[in-house]
Amino acid sequence: MDPEENYDLTESLVGGDNDAYPADISMGSNNRNTSLTTRCSGRIRSLPTLFFIVTPMIILIVVVFLSAALIPTDVTSNSSKQATSLRDSMMQYLARHIMPYDVPNIASLGFQSNGQPKPDGMSDGIVDQTVYYSIQAKTLYPWTDSIPQDVYFEYVVPYAVTNEPRTNHRPLLFNALKDSLKQYERAAIGNSTQSTQDQIKEVVKLINTELWALMGRDSKPIVFKASQTPRIYDPLSVIAYGYSSCTGLAIMLVSALRSVGIPARMAGTPAWYGDPSKGDHSWVEVYVVSNETGKDGEWMFLEPTPGIAEGKEDTANADNLDRDPCKRWFCKADRFNGSTKTYATRYDKQATSFFPMAWADDDRGVPGEDRSKFYTSTCGKCK
Repeated sequence: MDPEENYDLTESLVGGDNDAYPADISMGSNNRNTSLTTRCSGRIRSLPTLFFIVTPMIILIVVVFLSAALIPTDVTSNSSKQATSLRDSMMQYLARHIMPYDVPNIASLGFQSNGQPKPDGMSDGIVDQTVYYSIQAKTLYPWTDSIPQDVYFEYVVPYAVTNEPRTNHRPLLFNALKDSLKQYERAAIGNSTQSTQDQIKEVVKLINTELWALMGRDSKPIVFKASQTPRIYDPLSVIAYGYSSCTGLAIMLVSALRSVGIPARMAGTPAWYGDPSKGDHSWVEVYVVSNETGKDGEWMFLEPTPGIAEGKEDTANADNLDRDPCKRWFCKADRFNGSTKTYATRYDKQATSFFPMAWADDDRGVPGEDRSKFYTSTCGKCK
């Protein structure tokens, strides 16, 4: 309250319009003196009441004023600057390592966005949305603190996995999973002693269990259907049709994990035994930290488990990162005898290899990592 308002309030509570005083303060009559005395004593008696009414109001005003004055003015400013700086770094990384398919569409994807309001009828490109939700995931989910920046940038921030159609799936997946992951948000988890590694493993299993029903159509979960790549293999097509083959399901799960800040990539072989006629297969790798600093993390693998209907999650046996690799149908010694080559997708142009795609034999546009040695060693032990 303004001091003048406080003064006016005091005047009104005391009872006084100053123009009324001259007539009352006439000294020519005892009655008038008595009346004046009575009125003054009444006002004096009301002063303690006035004190208890006005003083708390003044104290409240002072406290609010001081609280506002004592909050560092640079707190929100610094947070805003940090978010802007992180956004700029992510945008620069994506632009620097852009896949060749996206160069002709660099403007419509959103790489040339300058943060200014768009003309009527225009919106941000999908890159802006992907970066925005990558930052939102860091804000909400505590496991993101332990993931090294280079890993986060390459395996969370990208808007695509291979050469699949570029679609605005990140906001859809982020918001669809938000309720399921409410218990894992910073505000809910508090001072939990659960390790980051265990958090990531739990969340991966939860998403692989619930994703397919959450994104299904007409109360039916997304299911596996062979021979769909490259017709149906981007996340929005998988959601629209309600099915896909292993490649589309792997890209779907990778995209869902990335949407909540978990580094993920697609792995697979373009040809069993090196023979395209024997078929191909795709699955998912997840980066799991080994300690709270995020250093010395490891890539673990699992398969998408589509077809889990709503209400059946508790009894479903969705694949998870703690499962014995030998329990997976493809992880067998006869398949990984040295003749099968396996790769994982990357985004960084500095990758020493490319990711061979069975649906695009001569395409070398997707950076990759040769994982043959790892899978030959891991699955070569499985009978």
